[in-house]
Amino acid sequence: MKNLLLAALLFAVPACAQVRVADGFSTDWANLKMDSRELAPNLYLLHGSGGNTVASIGIDGALLVDPSFAEVAPKLKAALHEMGMAPVRYVIDTHYHSDHSGGNGAFAKDGAVVIAQENCRKRMTETLHSAFWGSTTPPSPAAELPTLTYDRRLTLEFNGEEVTLFHNQPSHTDGDTIVYFHKANVVHMGDIFVNNLFPYIDVGVGGKVDGYLPVIDEVLATIDDKTQVVPGHGPVATKQQLRAYREMIQTVRDRVAAGVASGKTLEEIMASHPTKEFDAQDATNRVDGDGFVAMVYQSLTGKRLDWHPVK
Repeated sequence: MKNLLLAALLFAVPACAQVRVADGFSTDWANLKMDSRELAPNLYLLHGSGGNTVASIGIDGALLVDPSFAEVAPKLKAALHEMGMAPVRYVIDTHYHSDHSGGNGAFAKDGAVVIAQENCRKRMTETLHSAFWGSTTPPSPAAELPTLTYDRRLTLEFNGEEVTLFHNQPSHTDGDTIVYFHKANVVHMGDIFVNNLFPYIDVGVGGKVDGYLPVIDEVLATIDDKTQVVPGHGPVATKQQLRAYREMIQTVRDRVAAGVASGKTLEEIMASHPTKEFDAQDATNRVDGDGFVAMVYQSLTGKRLDWHPVK
C-alpha cells in the first residue's frame, strides 16, 4: 500500500501540462534492470528504479546509501552479489521517502544496521498525509526503521574510507542526510539535489525552500571541482551543475517572494511564470513549474497548503 501511494506521487500528471516524463521511476518490477557504474575504487552507483544507490564494497563489508524501493531490493542484492559483495553492514537513508528507504528491511533482516537522521526515523513511524499528492502514507514496518540515529554529524571509518553523514537544517524534508566519501571525493545529496528535475519540497514534514540554500552552500564549500555529486534522482553531476541548481532555486524563490511581498495571489504568481527559463530542463510529470512555484509559496507563507496539481 505504501509504495502504491508513492507511485501515485511519482506519476501524478497535471492534466493541462505537457511536460516530459521523468525517467528512472519504473514500477515494472519483474523486468527491472539494474545499472551499475564505478565512481571510484570500491565505490559504485547502482540504479534500477527510485533513488540512486551508492555502495562501498571492501574488506569491512558493504555500506549502502539509499536502498531504494522494497521491490528493488532483490535486484539490488543480486547486482551486489555479482560484484563480489561482502555482507552489507550498514544502510544509510538520506530521508524517509520509500523510494529511498523502502529496501531497509531486506538488508536489516540480514544483519545490516540502518542509519538515519533522527527526524527521518520519527517520520517513518508516523502516518503522513500529503495534500499536494492527495495521498496518505502509513508508518513503515518496524523491520524497516533505522536503528542508529544522529542529530547533526556522524562519521564512519569503513573500507579504508572516511564517510561523513551530516544534517544542516530542514530542506527537502526535516530529516535529510548528506553523505560524503572523503577519499573517493563523492557526495550523495539525497533529494536535496535532483538533477534535471524541479525538487519536491515536502512542506508537510517541515521541508523549507530557504533550507536548500545554506545546505547546498555547505556542500559547495566542502567539495571541489573534481567531486562527483550524486543526486537523489538523475545523472551524476559536477560542482558546477550543483551550483547552477542552487541558482535556479534562488531565482525562483526570489521571484515568488517578490510576488508575495506585492500582495499577489498564488495564481497571479503562477501566471507570471517564475520558472520560465528552467521549465525545458527541469519540468516533468513529477513536479512541473506550477507545482514547484506552489511549494515555494507554501514554504514561504505557510498558506494554501491544500493546493494540489490538477489531475
